[in-house]
Amino acid sequence: MIVGFKNLLIAPKSLSPSSISLFRACPQKFKLSYIDKIKEPPTWHTVLGSFVHEVLEHLYKQDPKDRNQEIVKVIATDRWSNHGWAEKVNKLAEKPDTIAGFKRSAFQAMINLWELEDPTTTILEGQEVEVLTEIDGVALKGYIDRIALDADGKVVISDYKTGKVPDSKYVSDGEKWFQLIAYALMLKEAHQKTTSTLELYYLSKKTKHSVAVTQEHLVNAQQVIVRTRKSIDESCTSGEFICNVTNLCNWCYYKKIDICPAHRN
Repeated sequence: MIVGFKNLLIAPKSLSPSSISLFRACPQKFKLSYIDKIKEPPTWHTVLGSFVHEVLEHLYKQDPKDRNQEIVKVIATDRWSNHGWAEKVNKLAEKPDTIAGFKRSAFQAMINLWELEDPTTTILEGQEVEVLTEIDGVALKGYIDRIALDADGKVVISDYKTGKVPDSKYVSDGEKWFQLIAYALMLKEAHQKTTSTLELYYLSKKTKHSVAVTQEHLVNAQQVIVRTRKSIDESCTSGEFICNVTNLCNWCYYKKIDICPAHRN
């Protein structure tokens, strides 16, 4: 060992809107996940969300006239049986419900889409769209659930959610919309596309939230991206990643496996 040298922490070369949100929520959790590469294993709820996303993605690959709830059953059955989803769920360490319960919850979220839009008349420009760009020297990469165009040819960015609607007492509008606003900024930088509207589909609750994108949104997101990149780099240099201790720690994987400095026994 060379005297005078600390263990060097290497920050990721590129960030995503989700990784930026994670650092802002808890720098230590970001470090454990993105720098130490200790990834959280899938959970019942994350797997359910991913399964619903995949089935709806394949729904919108069908001819519009064939997009009905029966075809959702066909797609879900095929993805479950032939594309590894049964194995993924069966491998989960913790199962708060039965496999039948998983299927019921997932299917209900899928068909709730019909309460929010008519899939036979919905035209999408892209799904799981990869976006690579730089914002003021910060390399960014992300995937957008779905993109459509409004009547004026401007972009509408949508994201499916299978969890609860965030409580405004604990989650600000800025936090709630940051990731989609960041995607709007990335699209503008990478492809010179203007985004007019952002949509969050809370499928399990049959609720859709929308917001019009403003220049103020984009400027704020740009500032957050640059500021967060700077903070990550400074933390890597100093070796100090603070732990944001809140009630949410009770659901944190890193506390559970006893490696979070704030909770280590």
